[in-house]
Amino acid sequence: MNDLTQAQPIEAAHSAESVLSVQNLVKVYGEPGHGATHTALDGFSLQVPAGGFVGVMGPSGSGKTTLLNIMATIDRPTSGSVRLAGVDPSTMENGELALFRRRRLGFVFQDFNLLDSLSLRENILLPLVLDRVPVRRMQQRLAQITETLGISAILDRRPFEVSGGQQQRAAIARSIIHEPDLILADELTGNLDSTAGHDVMTALSDLNREHGVTVVMVTHDPFAASFCNRITFIRDGKTWGELHQSANRQAFMQQILDNLSLMSGGGHELRAAGA
Repeated sequence: MNDLTQAQPIEAAHSAESVLSVQNLVKVYGEPGHGATHTALDGFSLQVPAGGFVGVMGPSGSGKTTLLNIMATIDRPTSGSVRLAGVDPSTMENGELALFRRRRLGFVFQDFNLLDSLSLRENILLPLVLDRVPVRRMQQRLAQITETLGISAILDRRPFEVSGGQQQRAAIARSIIHEPDLILADELTGNLDSTAGHDVMTALSDLNREHGVTVVMVTHDPFAASFCNRITFIRDGKTWGELHQSANRQAFMQQILDNLSLMSGGGHELRAAGA
């Protein structure tokens, strides 16, 4: 076992290749001297290389939602930095930031967030329509992505005419159609049954492996997390430790379960493979 009482530093060698670089992030809600304050993030760091598939896990109140909001440029840190492909979004004005968010990030949510008035095809193509991408390029991207996700045959249906798993795969397609630098996924299997959840995670894993899509996924679900190639655990706003996937996904899921149990029990050690 490795003692992880304190957050372990990220190796500097990885930072030059990182699509996402989170350094010493602190987020304090409230103002000192003006009532109670709450520290949601306390020196959290994370590096995500191009083509990485990283899960972030931790108990309720650990800082996951705050971290996701800051990575998504919806919130700003009190101190520390977030850089996406070398760019610091916190320096941007609102209009520039909105454009940056739309073009450089992709989002997948638990509730799908598809428009029922549009077909799946129209929902998926919406980011490209907003950017006035040529129709031929739209169709090429659509064909590539929906084939990998297994939804090519249902593109003319509306969201309420397909299953939850198919809706989530359409939402994933929409999130990557514009080729963003990073996909941020928030509990994307939360509203799915086990079969649909398996299908969605397999599809996302295929996109990551075959197309090099970079993903950061916040989840409570050890099964969904087992598809990641790395898990970062967060507790009390700090990095608690990391696990890297071995060749056996079932064994990796058991390691995740073991470490979640340690976290909830107040343990300070990460149980790695073979420990």
